[in-house]
Amino acid sequence: MFYFKLAWRNIRQNKATYGPYLAALTFLVILNLLVQTIVGNKGIQTMPKAEIVYQVFTFGNSIIAIFSVIFAFYINSFIIKRRKKELGLYNVLGMDKKALSLMLLIESGLTCFLTYLAGLASGLVIGKFLFLVLKKLTGLGSDFVFQFNGKMLVSVLTLYLLIHLLLLIYNIFHLLRTNPIELLHGSSTGEKTPKAHWLLAVIGVGLLGSGYYISATIQSPISAIETFLLAIILVILGTYLLMITTSVAVLKFLQKRKNFYYQPKAFVNISGMLYRMKQNGAGLASICILSTMVLVTVISTAGLYFGSEEAIQNMYPYDVSVKTHVLNEDLAGEVEQLIEENQLEVTEQLFFPVLNAPLMIQQGENFTLTQRGNFSANDIMAEISIISLSDYQIMTGDNQTLAADECLLLDVLGEYSGKTLNIGGQNFKVKGKIAELPWVKQSVSILNNFVLVVRDEAILSDLNEKLNQTAVAEAYVLYGSSFMANVSGKHANRIAFSESLETWLTTQNSEVIPEALPYDDLEYVIGSTVDAEREAVTTLNGGFLFLGLIFGLSFTVAMALIIYYKQISEGYEDARRFEIMQKVGMSHKEVKSTIHNQILMVFLFPIGLATLHLLFALPAIRKILVLFGLMNQTLITVVSTITVVGFTLLYLAVYLLTSKVYYRMVERKN
Repeated sequence: MFYFKLAWRNIRQNKATYGPYLAALTFLVILNLLVQTIVGNKGIQTMPKAEIVYQVFTFGNSIIAIFSVIFAFYINSFIIKRRKKELGLYNVLGMDKKALSLMLLIESGLTCFLTYLAGLASGLVIGKFLFLVLKKLTGLGSDFVFQFNGKMLVSVLTLYLLIHLLLLIYNIFHLLRTNPIELLHGSSTGEKTPKAHWLLAVIGVGLLGSGYYISATIQSPISAIETFLLAIILVILGTYLLMITTSVAVLKFLQKRKNFYYQPKAFVNISGMLYRMKQNGAGLASICILSTMVLVTVISTAGLYFGSEEAIQNMYPYDVSVKTHVLNEDLAGEVEQLIEENQLEVTEQLFFPVLNAPLMIQQGENFTLTQRGNFSANDIMAEISIISLSDYQIMTGDNQTLAADECLLLDVLGEYSGKTLNIGGQNFKVKGKIAELPWVKQSVSILNNFVLVVRDEAILSDLNEKLNQTAVAEAYVLYGSSFMANVSGKHANRIAFSESLETWLTTQNSEVIPEALPYDDLEYVIGSTVDAEREAVTTLNGGFLFLGLIFGLSFTVAMALIIYYKQISEGYEDARRFEIMQKVGMSHKEVKSTIHNQILMVFLFPIGLATLHLLFALPAIRKILVLFGLMNQTLITVVSTITVVGFTLLYLAVYLLTSKVYYRMVERKN
């Protein structure tokens, strides 16, 4: 009972330190509980693209769990440092380390019990509200309801107990390997002045520059994600080295400028920052990285959500799109019959044979088939669709004429300047450029996308044979029929047609024998409707936005608490120094000005560097969003600007609040 009372008193008497710590642990319970209720919800199985949605939230659940462990350890390190003197005093007064370990065990049990209960109670209220937000964002139906079950609670409790067990082991190990004198002086021990490692400073700048260069020069959306991950790793490493070593090198350089250094403001700021620069550098780098993560996450997911409708229109220019991988002259009639059965009317349609080579390597004017996955980030990838002149004339009304070795070219990116084009060993002279085609959206292009118009279907068949002769394993050449149509009718009928089309596609694919297809792993027919895809895209992008907001909130809370504990930690360390300075002549005004300048200089640096990180990350983000059909660069710019401004205001609010705490701690009241 004595140790229980002592542990409870320790928690109550250290409110300034323990309050945010308990709030953070409660927040982690709410966060994990919320994601668990989504992953374990039966309604998720009834969503469009249910498997993909489940994978997205399962991935989010794993990220949140990893984040919880790292974040808990980070804030625990501040707590244990602040308590070293208290534990050392108990040790000197007669409590051995076994008794101190028992006290820490009880404290850990109390914090675990209190924060878990608080998290459950808060999660019940907050979770219901956030589920309503999620349903609004995704348009989910009545099957998706907020509910707890025993499995979710046990899963969160298991993770939470594991976190507290790891923290307890860390704290006890830290206690056992430290002698009483070190404990008494541990909380007041600052960092030794680090040396200026110019080599590491140069490496840090080099890593940062390399990450920036990779991100800014990404060309292919296909390789953007993999390449961007490499850039992220380089930027993170570069940021830590920049903050820890380069900053020290700069401060050392300023310290040697005696005319500048031996001024009251400069002397206090530079000497103070050098005194703890290793700790400051790591803390500031963490704040910078978390800030960048918030910006990138929110911008990406918000851009996807608000650009959903435009992305849908770009990816699906017609209401109905059906394509066979072998020629089928009856395709149009079969789909039209299905449309009529669902009481819809065709207002516009296209039906034509098309030869498609979806994966080619472009080398100047030469286009070569390649295997799936058998290309590098430096390869220029292209997709070529080839149609006949007669179908082109029907689509556009353009009465062009072509020779057998001539073609018309639609270059979606508008970057092709060649006068000829070689495909399948056959050269074509580019007679003219096509401005647009009704079934090709100019803004949507993951690869270098080309449409060739050749003289007749005989040339199409000949090209099909030549390409298949040169095809390597897993290199598709598809020659089939394509039907596209716009329809009018009631929304309920459009949804019913989408369901009927899905059933029809399944039936058609099950009836076709594999030997009739050009490749074993291909389906005979594929198709989609804009209504079904709109529902699926809205659900997916709404889920992405929800996860983005959850991640953004998590990283923001982590950033705010790191700033808070950093201010407290520095406040304790600086209080005595500033008290001495006031005693030797610094005025109240000078102390306040010095504090303001130091905090401002230190804490504006991370948000400034995070914004710079974002500027170089935007080219890669834009390329990745192309994979989701989002090509509206103006929208991404607007979302980025709003996010940066909003987050900067939030960051400054945290800075102002924590600077007041710091100021109260270090200023001696007269």
